[in-house]
Amino acid sequence: MKPMTPVDLTFLDSAPLRLQVSHHLRASPERVFAALAPPASWLEWFPLMRAAEWLPGPVECVGARRRVRLTVFGGFDEVFLAWEVPAGGNPGRYTFAMTASTSPLASAMAEDYRVLADGSGTRIDWTLAATLTPLGKVGRPALVGVMRGLFGRALRNLDAHLDPRT
Repeated sequence: MKPMTPVDLTFLDSAPLRLQVSHHLRASPERVFAALAPPASWLEWFPLMRAAEWLPGPVECVGARRRVRLTVFGGFDEVFLAWEVPAGGNPGRYTFAMTASTSPLASAMAEDYRVLADGSGTRIDWTLAATLTPLGKVGRPALVGVMRGLFGRALRNLDAHLDPRT
């Protein structure tokens, strides 16, 4: 894997490429966050996810490290920048930056998941922030469409995965 440019939480607001998708889920914020927390659960609802695991060290906290592999997009090592479990009406936040990747499309990247109570369920706001490589810039229009579709589908899958009626 090739190292990626380190970023912090401010990158989510300043990145050259920012994509956002919001979705309402029927489950509570606590259940939604619990489905985000263990890497293996992503295999059940995130399209293209082929492997996900904690790397050695602390888990489920800021500084925890995870490795994922996606069909088409490659492998990524990630470090958590925010880990805020929703409780008592307070929103949750699950944020990580990529530290290394096999993908030639971005030189820096982070994802932010905000989990907020919304009526009888949860609103989840996903943000992807990235600095694209020259190859990524060439494919930007298609990449943006694919990523929006992928994350929209992932959030719909997560809703169905958490809904006991399905």
